[in-house]
Amino acid sequence: MKITLIEPKAPGKHVYSNVTMPRLGLPILGTLLQKAGHQVRLIMGSSRDIHLSEITGADLICISTTTSTAVEAYHLGDFARDQGKPVIMGGAHVSFMSEEALDHCDYVCRGEADLTFMPLISCIERGELPSDIPGVSFRQGEQIVHNPDADWVDFNSVPFPDLSLFSGLKMTTYPVMTSRGCPYDCTFCSVTKMFGRKFRYRETEALLEELKQYRGKQVFFVDDNFSANTRRTKELLREMIRQDIKPSWWCTQVRTDAARDDELLQLMYDSNCRMVFVGMESVNPETLKSYNKKQDVEDIEYCIQRFHNLGIMVHGMFVFGADEDSLQTIEETLDFALKNRIDTVQFLILTPLPGTKTFFDLEQEGRLLTRDWNLYDAHHVVFQPRQMSPYELQTATIQAFKKFYSIPNILKNLFTTGFRSVAFRALGFWMVRSWERENRWFYSFLRSLSSPVPQTTWRAMVSKTVERFRLRKLKYLCSEKFMQIEVFQEKGRYVIDLKGLLNDFSLRETFKTLYEQIPRLYQNITINIGEVYFTSEATIVKFVNNLNELTSKARDIQVKISPDNKNLIDVLRKYDMTVPGFSIVG
Repeated sequence: MKITLIEPKAPGKHVYSNVTMPRLGLPILGTLLQKAGHQVRLIMGSSRDIHLSEITGADLICISTTTSTAVEAYHLGDFARDQGKPVIMGGAHVSFMSEEALDHCDYVCRGEADLTFMPLISCIERGELPSDIPGVSFRQGEQIVHNPDADWVDFNSVPFPDLSLFSGLKMTTYPVMTSRGCPYDCTFCSVTKMFGRKFRYRETEALLEELKQYRGKQVFFVDDNFSANTRRTKELLREMIRQDIKPSWWCTQVRTDAARDDELLQLMYDSNCRMVFVGMESVNPETLKSYNKKQDVEDIEYCIQRFHNLGIMVHGMFVFGADEDSLQTIEETLDFALKNRIDTVQFLILTPLPGTKTFFDLEQEGRLLTRDWNLYDAHHVVFQPRQMSPYELQTATIQAFKKFYSIPNILKNLFTTGFRSVAFRALGFWMVRSWERENRWFYSFLRSLSSPVPQTTWRAMVSKTVERFRLRKLKYLCSEKFMQIEVFQEKGRYVIDLKGLLNDFSLRETFKTLYEQIPRLYQNITINIGEVYFTSEATIVKFVNNLNELTSKARDIQVKISPDNKNLIDVLRKYDMTVPGFSIVG
């Protein structure tokens, strides 16, 4: 079969937006498919657009999604199924929200898919239901079937991911996974539900073989805790040094306790580790207890000092919004980060991801503000905090970001960890301000939660005619009417009725009107074009491109066409345009 596997793009900027590095789930499955003789295409949505032919030319579409990419995944799934293609979804979000996902796909692979994916492919090829395949959810008539969970995978039976399956993808950093699982079970983390509380390791010799292809390149060991088993980690690092299988620069995630092993730290440095990502979470002792983090503030301070002594950069990850947190907690965390000269930070907002204790507790308490998964990216407040308003938590977090990544602080660590620290801080300066510009609408949304009076009043209806006056035979002006535009609200959506003729002039004026009349907020929009007539295919192409730009200011856009007017879809296919960012209904 021809199979397209897609990692959807994230909805907005985040700390890894400038790092071209795929997650490893799909490359592993793609490698299994290729070995079985299938034609495989992998697409990383954040690195390039997806063309229609990559959907319509495939026999099967597979999509892996996190919570923040779920909306895009569902959009792609709907589009693929509209083209008559079966769709499989997997990943953390759909593993815990499989019934929701089955509204947009045909099968869900829950949890680790390494053992279940290929048997599911065989069932699809034979036209059979996967009734006996563990970890698979699917519809059987009107019923939803959840097969029992699959067993944990022997990680040594999993093949190396063939990253060359990503056609044309130029990676800046190469991901390598040496283990799965985590025993710590932090309340806001879904790792233990996805991969278990027991560490499973790949054998050292196998890892060295995988690392040979990355000698002299940048590598990110993507384990949730690279140093969980220090004996095994030291063995790997010693062999990397002895056999000279070293990346030019590598980084990884560790807990603070890694800093208490001097031999481990020296081996990390000697094998070219130059940055660690540390889950510090909070400087509030009560918050650390509530997160079940099993560390204290002194551990964090010691960790920063020890890594800095070796010239290894420290990226500190903090989470704001626990019930024990106040606005003072955020201020104290900023002061702590600056005082201890952490190289780079993430001030994240507590995000109740499905599958976590945090999600269950906040849902039971009725404190979730929205289920718009686009916002579940740890940069937007999506729940009601205990000691502050959602607006206060949002603004305080962004202000802490801006103060840390300020011009006076950019050069602070130049003589501690070198120029790369300066470069990362400069990037942080740009990213946080860019993020704030793009998300000003969200501040208005949060203010509206506590204000009975809307922040801005918009007209209930707009009616406008797009017309042009021309001088005819030097005698009189003639009015040419092209487009009638009506904008109104209906059941929580902005509805736009378009009627008339679209040429270059009326297209330009129409979208100018839409941008003027639609509130600069994150809206649901329906556009009716059943009575629109396009002057050319080129105009349709421009119309689609303009609509795709409009999606940047909309939560959801539906375009309604008449059953006997399929010009829009025909042009999309003829010119092999990118998969539109809007849904087509009709």
